[in-house]
Amino acid sequence: MPKGAEDLPGEILESATGLLVDLCTMSSASGDHEGIRQVASRVAAELARRGLSAEVGTESDENNEPQPVLIACGPKAGDHYLLLVGHMDTVLDAAPPRIEGGRLIATGALDMKGGLAMFVGALDLLAHRGQQAPADLMLVAVPDEEVGGAIAERAVRRWAADARALLVIEPGEARNGGETLVAGRRGLAEWRLDVTGRASHSGLAYWQGRSALAAAADWSAQAQRMSEPGPGPTVNVARLVAGDTDFVNGLAAHFALLGTSRRRNVISERALAEGEVRFLSRADGERIVDRLERLTETLAEHYDVKMVFARGISVPPVDPHGPGAPIVERVVGLAAARGWQLEVEEDRGGISFPNYVPDPSKVPIVDGLGPVGDGMHTREEYLDLASFERRIVLLADLLATL
Repeated sequence: MPKGAEDLPGEILESATGLLVDLCTMSSASGDHEGIRQVASRVAAELARRGLSAEVGTESDENNEPQPVLIACGPKAGDHYLLLVGHMDTVLDAAPPRIEGGRLIATGALDMKGGLAMFVGALDLLAHRGQQAPADLMLVAVPDEEVGGAIAERAVRRWAADARALLVIEPGEARNGGETLVAGRRGLAEWRLDVTGRASHSGLAYWQGRSALAAAADWSAQAQRMSEPGPGPTVNVARLVAGDTDFVNGLAAHFALLGTSRRRNVISERALAEGEVRFLSRADGERIVDRLERLTETLAEHYDVKMVFARGISVPPVDPHGPGAPIVERVVGLAAARGWQLEVEEDRGGISFPNYVPDPSKVPIVDGLGPVGDGMHTREEYLDLASFERRIVLLADLLATL
């Protein structure tokens, strides 16, 4: 038995593993409504057999297409509840699962059908011990997390606002021979820079022109250099396009100009740059965005061009030292009591469920509770079955304390 999986009866592990294999056999790529509904129905049936009120409802996505959403509740999940969130969609269509060398190699095994099967196994383990799961338990599983879908965002905004704690059963990470738990996530702020210069003939009237490209390129280089290592904020210039106005405004129609000599003799009059700032604290995010705005004013004057900086969408960060810290500490302690070590990730960069919480500073959040593996979103995605065992026990131990 793997370290940390003591007292997990073989029949519970066999049942949970069998459920996971079955779920991975079901093809449920994002947008495959019927496949996702099949997964939702199977998980709902398993949870109903374990005393939860489970329902597969329907929500409209951004294209007004109906998609399945699974909501399962304990008997006292009223206005204030313990919320678990996960997703049922995968990036790829299913391939036949196979077990090799302690790994389940299957589409979605790691990301994140393993978390759903782990939850069912944890409920079985609690029942085996004669313990009750929290009566106010609620699970919400969405169909579109892998595509950053509107349903996932709406669901978390709706349900997390009144949760007494949020547990995310997405996978942790295998690292340095161990496993991680996620305590903090970066937020992001998107931006757009629009530059208007003055066109002129580069041979006959070079000094009469005002290069939008030069201004935008200088701005982009200075913006990137604002990035700070470690927990500091980062600036990414994701796109920069410049040239004459017709080229920039009609890029799809004029891309064939690239690689030719045509219109190279025109001083660039238009430039667009787009990107994002990522940050671990709101204060850092505001500080960098303010610097970008001041840089815009400075370079507009220097290059004698018009520069407009616009903020785009923004999502908040999750502070690793915020209200979820005591529960994170508790989870680490529970793992240690079972003889294994969890490393806490305080600075996970990707946007996920916790970033959709209306105010993450008011809700205790623990992320990355699911089992680890590797290769997510590839044909060699796998789940470490020893981790699967450990995480079933860990989640049961945690739920017993909540």
